[in-house]
Amino acid sequence: MDLAIQLEQEMALRVQTVNQFVEKYLSDMDLPKGQAIAELRKSMLYSATNGGKRFRPVLSLLVAELFNCPVQKVLPFATAVEFIHTYSLIHDDLPCMDNDDIRRGKPTNHKVFGEDFALLAGDALLTEAFMLLAKNYSDSGFLIGRLTELLSDAAGLRGMVGGQAIDLRAGHKPMSLEELTHLHRLKTGALIRLSVEGAATIAGAKPSEIESLKKFGEGLGLAFQVADDVLDHGEKDQDVRSFTGILGLDGTKEYLQKISKETLAELHKVSAEAPMLEYLINFNQNRQV
Repeated sequence: MDLAIQLEQEMALRVQTVNQFVEKYLSDMDLPKGQAIAELRKSMLYSATNGGKRFRPVLSLLVAELFNCPVQKVLPFATAVEFIHTYSLIHDDLPCMDNDDIRRGKPTNHKVFGEDFALLAGDALLTEAFMLLAKNYSDSGFLIGRLTELLSDAAGLRGMVGGQAIDLRAGHKPMSLEELTHLHRLKTGALIRLSVEGAATIAGAKPSEIESLKKFGEGLGLAFQVADDVLDHGEKDQDVRSFTGILGLDGTKEYLQKISKETLAELHKVSAEAPMLEYLINFNQNRQV
């Protein structure tokens, strides 16, 4: 069997594992009775189970496997990160933000449940992320404290939310390469870095290994955004808010190669053989869609 096909199948198995955990957790939550609560849970399920590549939680599982850590040990954390990501998508789609009608081929949450319940569904998913940590990692004072710190840092003002604020206030103002890179390291890259760093912490990795994997996650998150701009080139206006608008198509491809090479080097500081994680780097660098 072709190696790429085999790796794709392995990835699909991990996506299935995440999907099953997410749906079971949300369906089995012990909640107060009432039609409104039931509708809110339905709104949460609608977005949390609406397809998606599950890139962030799968990344956490792969890092855990790198250290022979049982998948079940890292799944609650991985799902917490995915809940944060899902809540951000629900809020991003709202009329006050990006005002999108379609997400992954289906009507966005607020188009189905209304703006008020979409807002609440995002709030509830954000809060439930911390419940997942509390329920599954409280036996270790250090671990629950560290994971809570990492999650708060990546999801809030210092990470994703801060990046979104920069993006909103920038408007159509020109950005330098440094400014655009900073924006995407926060807005998109922070949660990808979190997926790696948190899983490595749970798995008991050494501080030096965690530091290298943190840089790996940061590089991978940025590389995915750069690759997106390459793919979007020619399909939309490429202004100064994109890497291709700043560097041109060829320059952006060179930038992507540079980031990918550096990202791979950080991974190899931890393990000379990590085929699934290497596959993510190579796949991103060469993807066509």
